[in-house]
Amino acid sequence: MTLDALDERLVHAVQVAPRAAWTGLAPVVGADPVTLARRWSRLRDQGAVYVTGYGWDPDAVFSLIEIECRPGDTLRVAQALAEERGAFTIDLTAGARDIMLSLLTPDTPALARWTLEHIQQLDGVRRVRTHLVSRIVADAQGWRLRALSRDEVDKVTAVGERAGRGTMPRLAPGELEKVREALAVDGRASATQVAQAAGITPRKAREVVAAMTATDRYTVRVDVARARTPWPVSVWYFLQVPADKVSRVGPVLSRIDEARLVVTATGEYNVIMAAWLRSLREVNKLEAVLEERLSGVRIVDRSVVLRSLKHLGHLLDEHGDATGRTVPMP
Repeated sequence: MTLDALDERLVHAVQVAPRAAWTGLAPVVGADPVTLARRWSRLRDQGAVYVTGYGWDPDAVFSLIEIECRPGDTLRVAQALAEERGAFTIDLTAGARDIMLSLLTPDTPALARWTLEHIQQLDGVRRVRTHLVSRIVADAQGWRLRALSRDEVDKVTAVGERAGRGTMPRLAPGELEKVREALAVDGRASATQVAQAAGITPRKAREVVAAMTATDRYTVRVDVARARTPWPVSVWYFLQVPADKVSRVGPVLSRIDEARLVVTATGEYNVIMAAWLRSLREVNKLEAVLEERLSGVRIVDRSVVLRSLKHLGHLLDEHGDATGRTVPMP
């Protein structure tokens, strides 16, 4: 089931201002606050949308890992990995790899333990190829449904900015982690809901969330189930780019509307991109456009996503809708 026009306007607005009040969004979206709240609850309960709050340690190691499995073992391996916090996004793919795993570890020794002692020891795993991400050029935090006009986006942005900034209050040991976990499950959780989860007052919860979201190291991001959008096809592209062109190619790729993730990486492929497309016919079409625009760039391989099992810690069903169960990111 796809989103209707009002749903799309609502989701786009929340993507721009994830924690804005319905009263602030209502004049722009074009419906009263009660209607927006009711529609959002329906979309969330259906798993069509989910909001994730997460921090990002600049010293952490982000890796993209290709996993090849024995026939018949792919889903079981992926489900085992999905229970791990570090394995925050898992795609089941067609092509030269069966699983594309997005992994976050505190350092390279932890990455080595993950690949050598964990992934490679799982029954059914035949081959593992690890790409250490050296730079995130663009990610889907800025991806939008494109239902609002530029002027409307500016108005929603202003609403989000009026939400205010705060100073982090004193917290007892463990309270901040409980706030983080509450927002990992639902980045739009109210101050009352966060307070109940963390065992603090609603006022303190409001102050903590305001202080967290004011920093560059914390993100609240809205995602929508891919099958409910006009871009139901997800593809991973693996590129080889001359070393002297990498710094220029990355920004060009990031400006492509279909791009969901663009990273530079170590290994055989030094640029990896994930994109959402309108149809399978566009897989090769986009590839041809990229190679025409970017002289010297080779798209060495590509894999279409058959199913996304987990995204930013949220477990997904076979249709890509959030199940309501979350294994929070580390």
